[in-house]
Amino acid sequence: MEEQELPLIHISDDDISEANRLSLHCPICAGAVENNINDPAVRPIVCSKCGTLYHRACWEQSGAKCAILGCECTEYYLYGRNQDPALRITYSDLPAPSANGSSPSAQTKRLKAQQAREVERLRQPGFWQRLWQWLLDQIQIG
Repeated sequence: MEEQELPLIHISDDDISEANRLSLHCPICAGAVENNINDPAVRPIVCSKCGTLYHRACWEQSGAKCAILGCECTEYYLYGRNQDPALRITYSDLPAPSANGSSPSAQTKRLKAQQAREVERLRQPGFWQRLWQWLLDQIQIG
């Protein structure tokens, strides 16, 4: 029986970046990165460039930059925070200045109402927060 040599596996930088994004372990301490919001030191953060998860304390101990080879980004954001803008307004959305400058136009009122709805929506607790609160309530009742 003749052994067949397997083809070489090529791992690209994109493959490494994707693995880092999918990993739930901190590359500094190798500990699990959990969404622990009670302790700021282990609060999960994400490298803005490559998307790698870190504990906040580990990020700071590594020189406040990404430890992934070739990245070295110095910016991060909190894990779970939506990075998209809540409301997008362009200059074409804004009304032309009125001659007398008295009251806001209907479009301005509509945009302000839309902004108020968006702010209220963002203030509402998410599904997981509601579920967690329900579980806590059940524990206290039982």
